[in-house]
Amino acid sequence: MAKPTVERSAKEYVSTDDRSPYGEWVSNLRDARAKTKIIKAIKQMESGNFGDCKTIEDGGGLWERRIHYGPGYRVYYIVEGDELIILFAGSDKSDQRQAIEQAKKHLADYKKRK
Repeated sequence: MAKPTVERSAKEYVSTDDRSPYGEWVSNLRDARAKTKIIKAIKQMESGNFGDCKTIEDGGGLWERRIHYGPGYRVYYIVEGDELIILFAGSDKSDQRQAIEQAKKHLADYKKRK
C-alpha cells in the first residue's frame, strides 16, 4: 500500500455514461449517520489514515475500506501514486460480493480509458 502519511485527494470514478457508482450509492443511503461516517472515513483516507482496509483478492489493486457501523459499510477504491484515491463503489455487507464484482469492472474500465 502507498505511504500512509501522504495527503491525497479522493475522486469518484465516472463511467462512460457519466455516472458515478460510488456517488450514487452514498447519495441514496437513507441513514444520515451512516453517510456521515462514510464521508468521514474518506476524509481520513485523504489525510493518510486508511483505517480498517484490506486488498481485494484478484482485484488488480482494488482495496476495501470497512466502516464498522450498521450493516457493515464498505467502500472500494484504488490508490494512484502518492496523490490520488479513486472511489469505485460502496456497499454494505449484504451485497458485498456483487459490489466487489462491479468495482472490478469499473476498475478495468478506468484502466482502459486512462
